Amino acid sequence: MSMPMTSTGPIPRADCLADADGTITFDVAGGAATGTALVLKRRGGKGTADELRLPLTRSGDGAARAVLAPSAELAEGRWDVCAESGEALEAGIRDVRAIVDQDPVPGPVVVRVPYPTADGRLAVRCWVRAPHAEAGAIDLAPEQVAMSVEGVLYGAELGEGAVARARLRSGDRVHEVPVTGEGRAFGFTLPFGPLTEGAAEEQWWELWLCPAPDAAEVRISRILDDVWDKKSIFVYPKQRTAVGSAAPCYTGDNSLCVRITTEP
Repeated sequence: MSMPMTSTGPIPRADCLADADGTITFDVAGGAATGTALVLKRRGGKGTADELRLPLTRSGDGAARAVLAPSAELAEGRWDVCAESGEALEAGIRDVRAIVDQDPVPGPVVVRVPYPTADGRLAVRCWVRAPHAEAGAIDLAPEQVAMSVEGVLYGAELGEGAVARARLRSGDRVHEVPVTGEGRAFGFTLPFGPLTEGAAEEQWWELWLCPAPDAAEVRISRILDDVWDKKSIFVYPKQRTAVGSAAPCYTGDNSLCVRITTEP
């Protein structure tokens, strides 16, 4: 949920500009410009690390500007943008052209995307991943009832014996397939048949990349662009299976999954 409004007057509005290095510049007007700071609050957070104050610099026309610097630390999650009074801000113009196709610098992958909430308030979606497996092209093979995934691994490299794992979200079942590729590029083909065996209800299988036998798993996601919620944007055709259908999909956090649906 977005932050509650505490004023009966006009809703303060903020335009913003996002840069590829993680900088976000907020230009605010109305009630938000009367304080000394813009405040970012992480949803579900309770500690001091879940609130960040950004000083406001005034301009001559009554507006004000605040800058979220790349060096500012934001934990992964959704951050509501508020006036100093606690009012949520209306999302204005968002210029996110610079983050459409990102190529992260060495180090942890940090992505910040300003976006409008369902009720039009301004928020920032932040991801912090080290390492990170970025999903790329996804192709469906109806004749094989399978999906093929290509991607790029950041913060690690593929080793001999790399595998991709489909892990049932509500259970302990795991199915793995070999990964091909070299350096940071990876690819794999995942048949849907083994995932549907014994399925009697809807299932969600999370996809993970294990770069080497002794390496930790990395969640496969797609975050290096300006789409903060791919769940209803990147929609793939369903393939018929023995129990119903299967299709790749993204969660609300932009993590790649396979959804199995069953039919009587």
